[in-house]
Amino acid sequence: MEKYQDYWTNKHEDFLKESNLVIYYNEEPKNLLKNVAILGGSNEFSKVDIPKTSEKLPLLLARLAYVFEIYDVDLKGNEEFEDFVDILKSVRVKTEIKNHDTTLEEVAGLLYLMDEAKQISVIIGDIDEEEIMNLMSFLKMFEKKIGIFSNYDISEYEINFYEI
Repeated sequence: MEKYQDYWTNKHEDFLKESNLVIYYNEEPKNLLKNVAILGGSNEFSKVDIPKTSEKLPLLLARLAYVFEIYDVDLKGNEEFEDFVDILKSVRVKTEIKNHDTTLEEVAGLLYLMDEAKQISVIIGDIDEEEIMNLMSFLKMFEKKIGIFSNYDISEYEINFYEI
């Protein structure tokens, strides 16, 4: 991740403008002209709201993306991905859904939006190290169409499967 104008990012700022889905992760939405999902809050104009974030939320999303087969098919057979999937098997879906004050429909709705989008921008707010590593591991499942943006210095992180 490098600093480009206002954001630490892996893409050019034009990627954000061209994205057809913007996910605000623990960040206040500023522009609601696109399909928007909010994780760590809510807004009347967003398509999906998941009120709480935690270090486990990205793992819940990854587990369900794997179950629903909503991820980059090129990952099949990738050893690092298979190791990540082994970790995901320990995530208790019902428990984590309750812990995040959400429903399976909301989580599935987010994954559906991600699957349908051609370009996804994820705007990341202030989160701790373990949560950002889990988030980057989840986003690795969609790496070809993901742009990450943050006002916080995330230069030490990459879109990668971290050992969790």
